[in-house]
Amino acid sequence: MRFPHNRASLLSSLTDANYHTLKASSNTVHWGYFDKSLSPALTVDSGDLVYVETVTHHAGDAPDLMMDEGTEEIYHSIPEEKRSPGPHLLTGPIYVKDAEPGDMLEVEILDLAPRVPYGSNVTAPWGFLYDEFDKKERVTIYEIDPKGQWLTTKFAYDYPGTYDINGRILLPDEVNRVPALSNVQIPARLHIGTMGVAPAEEGPVNTIPPYLHGGNIDNWRIGAGTTMYYPVFNEGALLSLGDAHLTQGDCELSGTAVEGSLNCLLRVTVRKDFSFSLPLLETSDSWIIHAFHEDLDEAARIGSLEAIRFLHDFHGMTEEDAYSFLSVAADFSVTQVVNENKGIHIALPKKAFGPSN
Repeated sequence: MRFPHNRASLLSSLTDANYHTLKASSNTVHWGYFDKSLSPALTVDSGDLVYVETVTHHAGDAPDLMMDEGTEEIYHSIPEEKRSPGPHLLTGPIYVKDAEPGDMLEVEILDLAPRVPYGSNVTAPWGFLYDEFDKKERVTIYEIDPKGQWLTTKFAYDYPGTYDINGRILLPDEVNRVPALSNVQIPARLHIGTMGVAPAEEGPVNTIPPYLHGGNIDNWRIGAGTTMYYPVFNEGALLSLGDAHLTQGDCELSGTAVEGSLNCLLRVTVRKDFSFSLPLLETSDSWIIHAFHEDLDEAARIGSLEAIRFLHDFHGMTEEDAYSFLSVAADFSVTQVVNENKGIHIALPKKAFGPSN
């Protein structure tokens, strides 16, 4: 059985799709949680296009550069005690008509553009080497060039106190901004760090650990020109997104990427013709399976077993053949080690499959 997808028909069908705009405001965002009881910020039909504004929860690290009028409205309207249990600021949810539990939600990322050309990286308390760096917290502010290709540093500063208030605003005269990373430029990798459907669990679900509903996956490959597939747990799917990044490496070692605000053009489609248990990414050359667990070895085991099922169900392999294929053709990588549930992603090269698959 060949895995179903409709990317070939995308360009010809864009003109037939309805178009929606979801601006980020205190009325259309939720800070720190997914929750299936949230009222939709927008309702769309399957196949519709949605332009979604996202705002980073790190804009307060350099408010003179990273905050515009809309961002200020959100920060000043949502009190600190309601920015929990996680740190991430999400736009949504988007209710997709006809989506039901057991379906898959296909999210095509058509375009990403910076809302402002600045982002923040933090060596944070949850960073992998926090203790080795004597629990020192440091913020580095980056700027992306007008063509969206490279990032260079604007400045860095030692964070005053502990980075434990989500969205704290630090004015320029409160810190000592110093040069950092001179003569270095870093390739831009615009992507959505946290995106997912509403989980099956009751009540608010922390945005920090990624899980079956997606959420804080932090894979830099989830960018323009790719498609994410999420298992649906609730009527309407209830898609939310935020925690956008200007760039990141695999592992997200210090605790964050270069956290920024992106405007996102998406196409959302309900898929009733297949199912899969984990968030799945399609790129131009790979299928990428994501798996999560507190223990990295267990995440790799879960991902391996689900990859074997994928190869069996969609490419007709026996389990024995799939096991061999994973060993010689698949690339296992560490997505991140700083989000409670550690992440593994497994890339299966499309070119390995012949036309009969």
